[in-house]
Order: sequence, then structure tokens, then C-alpha cells
Amino acid sequence: MKRSSLLLLLLLSAFVVQAQTNAGALPDSVDAFLAKSLHLLQTHSLERNAVDWPALRQAVYQRVQGAQTIRELLPVYPFVFEQLKDDHGWLTYQGKTYKWRNPARPAYTNSAVKEALAKKPGIVVKILPHRTGYIQLPGINAGGSLQQMRDAAQMVQDSLCRLDPDKVRAWIIDLRLNDGGAMAPMLAGIAPLLGDGYLGGFVDKDGKADQQWYLRQGNFYLDTLQVTTLQTRCPARKTGKPIAVLLSGRTASSGEIVAISLKGRPATRFFGEPTYGATTANESYRISGSSYLTIAGLQDADRNHTAYKSSLVPDVLITGGDNFRDLTQDAKVKEALRWLRTTRPTRVPPAGSLPDRAEKQR
Repeated sequence: MKRSSLLLLLLLSAFVVQAQTNAGALPDSVDAFLAKSLHLLQTHSLERNAVDWPALRQAVYQRVQGAQTIRELLPVYPFVFEQLKDDHGWLTYQGKTYKWRNPARPAYTNSAVKEALAKKPGIVVKILPHRTGYIQLPGINAGGSLQQMRDAAQMVQDSLCRLDPDKVRAWIIDLRLNDGGAMAPMLAGIAPLLGDGYLGGFVDKDGKADQQWYLRQGNFYLDTLQVTTLQTRCPARKTGKPIAVLLSGRTASSGEIVAISLKGRPATRFFGEPTYGATTANESYRISGSSYLTIAGLQDADRNHTAYKSSLVPDVLITGGDNFRDLTQDAKVKEALRWLRTTRPTRVPPAGSLPDRAEKQR
């Protein structure tokens, strides 16, 4: 009798364990989606070596236990990005994004910048006192194709060329409303101000160089890949004119790349607020269909090979005082004009040559 009871108890235990396993198992398509996501993150994330991957996988699968659809997986992605300290990456699924909102980022309180961004600003080009050219360069979202990049670059340059660069004594490049997008159209668009040469690049967490950024004959290159095909409408004879760069706490991502590309340039000074701090290079990988995982995998570095792990801090810190409606009353513009009046042009060194190595597709 005791032996029969023990056998029954063992059979019941095995049944319960099997039932629990089946209840927690993911359908093949759901499991494949999650497994590919974790593999991509473990392979490409900037902070991949700081994570205990067996423990993270176990925690993830416990959180999604019982999920029967991909949609039921989605709440786990912010958790995964949090473990990787990646608040610049995201999952795109059916047109929506799922990312980690880093609570350590302080709330941004500059109402003038927030209100201006809410109006979806465009490019503004005008002449200010003392023959100072001004260009407000907001974020440029150019889509994913080379042709879209090229069209956007032409739009930026067409706007810039409303002024004759040779008749301008100095420049203000206003990146306060540049919250990111595509770097190539922005840098190619303002190429008449910068001249040809090496601007910066991407590096891994150990500082090893990956792709490098160049301007050559007024066009943007990633290593040897020519991204834009502009025929410069307003070539400048002198590209060493002083440039003041305006920053805000909403200058982010590719907006920060534009600023980094100007770091180390002679006769260049930065005014305003520390930037947002999304100074990592994102790479997108397709999981299935129209679902993509965008991962922060590299850091941005300037022409002097200084890598940026966080915000760019301006040379002249100015909080508040923004006035986008009347630039003559804008505290950052006024301080920039004051510096530009006393700064002389410099000779731009010869452009660096493009690297020989083949383009690495991203």
C-alpha cells in the first residue's frame, strides 16, 4: 500500500512538472523572435561584456513565461535595455518603439527650447550683425535609402546657399533644436563652411576605430563609401572662418555628432547647455518582417580621436535666455556674436586622405 501511494505521488509530481513546463513554453515563432533579439544584443551591444548573459536570459524567460504572441514579449525589452544601460537603443514593432526611459536623466526644464521643438522647426538661414551668417539646423530625418540621404543633403545645402559664404565673415551654427536623425545630410549640407577633411569616427568601447567620417569635394563619406552626391552650389574660397556652435539639452544623437565633428576645429567655440548625452552610434538589425532592433554599439569620437561617452559640455555655459523669435534678444546668440567679433579666421590644414580599407556595411 505504501509502495502504491509513493508511485502515485511520483506520477502526480511528474505530471505537474510537465504541465508547468508546457504552460511556460513559448511558441516557436515567439521563441525565435526573442532568441534572435538576445543574440543580437549579446553580439553588438556596447556594454555586452558587463552583463551576466546566462542570468539575464533566465530572468528574461521568467518574465515572458506563458507569452503566446510577440506582442506579449514587448514589455520585456525596456528591461533588457536597462540591463545594458542602453537608453539610446530600441525595438521597433508594428511601427511603435519600445525602449528604456532612463530615470537618472534629469527632467529638462528649458521651456523655450521645448516649445520651439514642439513646433517641428525647419532650417533657418539669415544674416546677423557684423556680417555673421546664422543657420538653425534642426534634426533631419532622411529615411534609410541613399537617395533620401542625398535629397536631404541637397535641401540643407540649398538653404545654406541663400547666403554667399564668401560674403560672410563668421558663422553661428545653431544645434539647439537638433534632436537627431541622419548625420550625412547635415554634415554634407554645411560642407561649404567646413571644407574637406577628416571629421571624426566611431570607436568601440576600447577605443578601437571603426567607421570614420570625411568630407571630400563637398560630399560626406563613411570610410570609402560616398553617401551624398552634391554639386556644391556655393563653394567657399575660405573655410577657416570662425564658427560659434549653440547647444542645448535637447541636442542629441546625430545632432551631437554634428557638434563632435566640429570639436577640435580651429576658431570654433561652443555656447549654451550640455547636450543630451546620446553619443553612441546606433545600428539597426532586422529581426523579422518590419521589426528591427536598434542597438547602441559604438561611441562617437572627434577628429582628435577623443571619444564621447556622455554629454558635450560647452566652452561657455549659458542656461536659459533662449529667444528663437528674436535672435537679437537671445542670450546665447549675443554671447556668440561677442566672441566672433574678436576672433580671426584661421588657415584650414590640408584635407586628410580617405582610408584604404573597404567600407564595412552597417
